[in-house]
Amino acid sequence: MFIELDETTAQSRHKALVVDDDPTLRMSMEMTLSEDFEVVGLESGEECLAELDTQTPDLICLDIEMDGMDGHQTCRALRALGLRLPVIFVSSHDSLEERIKAFDAGGDDFMVKPFDPALLHLKANALVRLHQEREKLEQERKSAQDMAFGFLKTAGETGVLLEFLQKSIACTDYQALGLQVLHTAAQYDLQVHLQIRHPEGTLNLTPQGPASPLEVSILEKSADLGRLFRFGQRLAVNYPSVTLLVQNLPEDEEVVGRIRDNLALLAESAHGIASTIMIRHQAHAQAHAIQAAASQTAATVEALRSLYQQQQVETRLRLDQLIHGVESTYVFLGLSENQEGILSEALRSGADEVLTLFRLGEVFEARLQSILTTLRK
Repeated sequence: MFIELDETTAQSRHKALVVDDDPTLRMSMEMTLSEDFEVVGLESGEECLAELDTQTPDLICLDIEMDGMDGHQTCRALRALGLRLPVIFVSSHDSLEERIKAFDAGGDDFMVKPFDPALLHLKANALVRLHQEREKLEQERKSAQDMAFGFLKTAGETGVLLEFLQKSIACTDYQALGLQVLHTAAQYDLQVHLQIRHPEGTLNLTPQGPASPLEVSILEKSADLGRLFRFGQRLAVNYPSVTLLVQNLPEDEEVVGRIRDNLALLAESAHGIASTIMIRHQAHAQAHAIQAAASQTAATVEALRSLYQQQQVETRLRLDQLIHGVESTYVFLGLSENQEGILSEALRSGADEVLTLFRLGEVFEARLQSILTTLRK
């Protein structure tokens, strides 16, 4: 039976079940507990379990010796249901064996009939407070455990990204980068198709190898869907040079949220590495072009140097031939010996001036040699 309480009071009180097949004793316990509890009196263990289908009390006072299900059986049954609410056994036998049986059945306290109302009042309130504190501690423990597990999982996922950055930074071509991206996605248990767009063309990869024509067309369409786009169990993640298309998103939306964040970081990092590879390729091409130009310039300078040296030799030879030719005509000109000397002196002086100009060209020769040395390094 219920002890009548006004609505405001009932809402602020704990609930208790008193289970005993002795009406007098049951009524006495109900009256004792009614000061602090909203009390329901029941006659049997079967009624107690049926009542638990509709409400969960804060306390049960349970007689041990009852017809049908006794107190021990009733307590075992409610513990089997996973209910951890406090149970006070009430028995007319005060022995160590009875107390051990009560403990083994899942009881929290033990009282002997006839009971002391003040003691029952104190035990009931103390057990409810203890149960509430235990429940609070259990919630805090579970919350801390969930937080720790979440932290460890997040740390592990972050470690996967850090490993990707460490390994991908050494990639020198887009194929190696693409394989590293797929390997990283696989560590999240994800099947991902990948497209990397670069100046030399487009790379399309799947975990099974190069993408098929249909898979390529899907990747190309996905690249136009914005930064993040979800359709069913698929997710497209796009950056300027990279598209990731997840084929198997899990059902858990919390996990999907973490996957979305991690893949956004993965795609952004892959885009950055792809840009680095592009810069390296461009720098290599430029260095190759500069080297080719330097080789061509060196060949040209070498040719100029050879021509200059040949010109020096030819000029000296021609001057000597000129002087010899003029002097061989003296016999036909009828010149005096003095005039021949003057004319020869003038010719040789002019030749020396020309050869002096070539000696100034030695500076030019040294500079050409310096240029050649630099270009050949």
